[in-house]
Amino acid sequence: MNNPATRGQRPMPITMDIPVRPKEQATVPKKTRPPHTSISARPWLRWWPLFLLIVVGIVIYALYYSPRSAFRDPLALSFRLSGNFGELRNNHFHMGLDVRTDGEENLPVYAVADGYVSRIIIEEYALGKAIFITHPNGYTTVYAHLNRFYEPLEAAVEAQQQAGQKREQDISFAAGRFPVTKGQEIALSGNTGGSEAPHLHFELRDTRTGNNLNPLLYGFEMADDQPPVLKSLYWYNRQYSTYRSPGNSISLQWTGGAWHATRKVIKVRSPRISLGIRAEDKSNDSRFQFAIYRTELRLDDKLIHESTLDNFSYTDSRYINACVDYPKWMRTGLYVQHLGVLPGNHLPAWKGSGLLDLSDGRVHRINIRLFDVSNNITTFENEVQYSGAVETPQPLLPGTKVLLPGIENTVTGNNCKVYFSKTAFYDTVFFNLKEQSNTGSYKASPLVSLHNASIPVHDNYRISLKALPFVTERLRKRVVMQLNNGKKKSASKGTWKDNWLTASFNTLGTVQLLLDTIPPTIRLVNWQSGQSFTTDDIELKLLCSDETDGVTSFRAELDGQWLLFDRKGNDFTLAIPGKCRPGKHQLAVAITDVAGNTTQQTFSFVKL
Repeated sequence: MNNPATRGQRPMPITMDIPVRPKEQATVPKKTRPPHTSISARPWLRWWPLFLLIVVGIVIYALYYSPRSAFRDPLALSFRLSGNFGELRNNHFHMGLDVRTDGEENLPVYAVADGYVSRIIIEEYALGKAIFITHPNGYTTVYAHLNRFYEPLEAAVEAQQQAGQKREQDISFAAGRFPVTKGQEIALSGNTGGSEAPHLHFELRDTRTGNNLNPLLYGFEMADDQPPVLKSLYWYNRQYSTYRSPGNSISLQWTGGAWHATRKVIKVRSPRISLGIRAEDKSNDSRFQFAIYRTELRLDDKLIHESTLDNFSYTDSRYINACVDYPKWMRTGLYVQHLGVLPGNHLPAWKGSGLLDLSDGRVHRINIRLFDVSNNITTFENEVQYSGAVETPQPLLPGTKVLLPGIENTVTGNNCKVYFSKTAFYDTVFFNLKEQSNTGSYKASPLVSLHNASIPVHDNYRISLKALPFVTERLRKRVVMQLNNGKKKSASKGTWKDNWLTASFNTLGTVQLLLDTIPPTIRLVNWQSGQSFTTDDIELKLLCSDETDGVTSFRAELDGQWLLFDRKGNDFTLAIPGKCRPGKHQLAVAITDVAGNTTQQTFSFVKL
């Protein structure tokens, strides 16, 4: 699998927006220069100081502002990754690098270059606790999943939290307020937000556009001489929607320094196909698998598809669901990447339809090249031919509605109405809606099956459900709409009009109105009410849970004063201030679920 001949070849040139130094003008040696030569006789002599100034400016820019020389590593540890840029993740591309902290928290995090803190975010999921630093070279770096900011910044943010009695924050700062220098400690690493294990999430952004850039192209490097690995190859019958044509596996073998099919000619049962791959990349010092940096697909030496993971916008990240075989991922958890562009995929990084027209019945050559960012290359080469036979998908169920990408679609039933925007679907969906009675004292509508969750939806769709007659106007305030996609349940309070409740979701599944009158619960984890503590560092942990969709609000007060907390899912941590006086203290906790049910409890502890 390791092909030395292809190492060191960069997949495509990286260009810099730095002017090329002009060639020096030829000059006449002084001893041969005619006497009394005037500037007017040689007008170019007027401009040589300007040329010299431009050259000096270019050199200074290259040395000081060039990202390849301007940045240092964000940790003192050796630069090792557990996740790279553009990795295929659940509903999003990975927008940065996951830098390993060897499973530890509270490691010092350093500014990679001079700049200033322009923004901080504290949120329950996603980035968790994060710092944004804007640099004078046109880039912004992001450091996420942090436990703590450096002291002046931490104090300013905590003051804002206390003033607004709100944990979640999104604060922007002026350039002169929190300047930082290259190598300055700015935070302690952690495991906050959507992180599943301690690490530092690091991003590089274009300050002007806000787009995320691949940091491995800008001076952040890891040792890697291992080419990508092709794990599986599939062909899809593109006479039909990819959602009706499950991928057909192609057996592979490694011979002659490249991957090939086990058969000399791949026979396919469709005159029009596309391909998908399951592939991964590795580095020298990591057990983790990484995303493929670049792919190329050629048919008879003509490039028909390419993708490059070097520049993404957060607003486009959900297009990952158009770049993979989403139904297969839902069934198996495996990511198969389409070597082509589905009709509703508008991601700029995916170029070329990738459609193979084999209708002439002749033998054609296909070539796939997989690149990593260190320029290691893996190749697949083979011949392919339409066999003349036709693969026919399963027949459609009665009542199936055809929903096309690029247009608005509406589906109605006896007790439901569903509206999809024109950007909702990536390929044609053969949609089935099913309503069934599902009795129970807390079930406030029939159960509605919206096709199935294996079809992705790009943006929010609206659904209205008709409530059962027992749902009076008084009960409506405790009714929620719950969606179950087989992996997760989510609920929305929605809005009422007459006896219809309307809410929005971005996945398909089963939907139903539920009457929720059961309040959420609070459980003490590492302490008991009335317990005594002898230390100044008191951390009280609570587990708050709800049957419908978790806790939507949390408030804690220590002796009547709002208390700052940390949250990780349904786990809440209260750090009691060290200045807390000795004696008995009261802790009041109030939590609320999505239906508006509230639980209030008061606990006590003693500080000795």
